[in-house]
Amino acid sequence: MTPAPCAFRPLLSLAFALAWLAGSTGVFAAPSAQLKVVTSILPIYCLTLGVAGERATIENLMAPGADAHDFQFTPRERRALDRAGLVLLNGLGMEPWLQTALARMSARPTVIEVSAGLGDIQAGAAPNPHVWLDPLLACRMVTNICNALREADPAHAQAYHAQAAATVTRLERLHEELRLRLQPFRGMAIITYHDAFAYFVRRYGLLVAGVIETVPDLEPTPGHLRQLRETVRRQRVKAIFTEPHHAGKLARQLGEDLNIPVATLDTLENGPLEADAYEAGMRRNLRVLEQTLR
Repeated sequence: MTPAPCAFRPLLSLAFALAWLAGSTGVFAAPSAQLKVVTSILPIYCLTLGVAGERATIENLMAPGADAHDFQFTPRERRALDRAGLVLLNGLGMEPWLQTALARMSARPTVIEVSAGLGDIQAGAAPNPHVWLDPLLACRMVTNICNALREADPAHAQAYHAQAAATVTRLERLHEELRLRLQPFRGMAIITYHDAFAYFVRRYGLLVAGVIETVPDLEPTPGHLRQLRETVRRQRVKAIFTEPHHAGKLARQLGEDLNIPVATLDTLENGPLEADAYEAGMRRNLRVLEQTLR
């Protein structure tokens, strides 16, 4: 069932849109007395900046280049957690490493899973955590982030609400751009590296016919690769998409064997810690899809 569009409607002018970050340190410059918020992955960081603006200090745990599926804590991340008044994570099984670290803390900060209730749950299977790749679900994440910030810092509740409204407006504009430009490719079948784009393809009418790695970092079996080849031929798959943090050798070999293009789609779990990184990344993915599927 297709999730409902975001319920958070903009109330005030876009003049309240988030300020741009200077540099890529991963911390929004703010006085030490402000609320200290720790986020887990890049999309949560960007959405939180959109809501918080200059009214909170935001620090992201995963440095650019780190792997969300095999993350190892360093002293920097432990210090960030110790300082945090609020921790915002994706949830839906995305950050077991963070859940473990939080469980070991003697004084736990407030912890909010901003994707709680948004992921698909299938019988016998864990929910797919990649909800941020659907901008309308990202709108609902913004609402959850706004509620968490207002609860933690009620003195700035009105400002958080206004900035969240402006962020939702931008996300809805992003969604409309994706919808219009992907319209010519509706119904086309693709292969992805992992099962990360389920929400995205459902929203925009594409079809993931299969994935190369059904379990992250676990090499596919010869039997699975045979099935993929049969799927490509049977469903007339248009392209294979790998991910930036994977070498893609196997994907390229499949593409050569089956005479279909291979390109890269970014799951956006990681990247430069810049305020517009999520929206810029979604538009990069859009351009890749247009160039590869046309």
